[in-house]
Amino acid sequence: MTHHFRSHELPQTTHADLLHSSCALRRPSTPILSLNNYYILEMMEKNGGKPHQQHYQLVSSAFWKANEYDVFVCHNDEDSDVAQSLTCFLENPSNGLRCYLQERDCPAGGAVSTELLQAVQDSHCWLLLITPNFVKDDWCLYQMHQVLSEGPMSQRIIPAIVNMPRSKLPLELRFLFTVDLNMNKEFGYTQVYRAVIHYLKDMSEKEKPRNASQSDG
Repeated sequence: MTHHFRSHELPQTTHADLLHSSCALRRPSTPILSLNNYYILEMMEKNGGKPHQQHYQLVSSAFWKANEYDVFVCHNDEDSDVAQSLTCFLENPSNGLRCYLQERDCPAGGAVSTELLQAVQDSHCWLLLITPNFVKDDWCLYQMHQVLSEGPMSQRIIPAIVNMPRSKLPLELRFLFTVDLNMNKEFGYTQVYRAVIHYLKDMSEKEKPRNASQSDG
């Protein structure tokens, strides 16, 4: 089933003019190495406006390169418009994340369950787009449990709710930080982006002492 992205549903952000109506159906063929933009700006403010070499190390880290995707986007088919809108935001050249979207990235003819499990394992973070459709969909719940089995109590899991209150979240997710897309999608999309970047930067920083000790050995 082909899902068509409706451009009028794009979040009203300063990036909107850069997004093509079919961007979520065409993943960039090469990674856009701009993941450190947020941290470059943040650290420049702390450093008197001067960038430093360490700000450019995230996208060159072995940790970041180890996985094919930054974000696995799990959603119900009826919520494809929101999922594609969010994917466009995350893959926008100014953000540069690498997303897995099933309707776009699952190879034709492959066993879907096998491909999805591989995509889960090949992704740094897992976004669960929780909607009334999601919680009634056995396939979505299966994917949710696959994610939870990979990293329970993990910063890697990012539930995002839309068209429902937080009180209706599956019990398994209520202990996790949740992004609310109900009122302000622009702000919510930015929260998702920052959560992913924070995890990537945190893990890349933790990788450095391990690499140093291995080099010394």
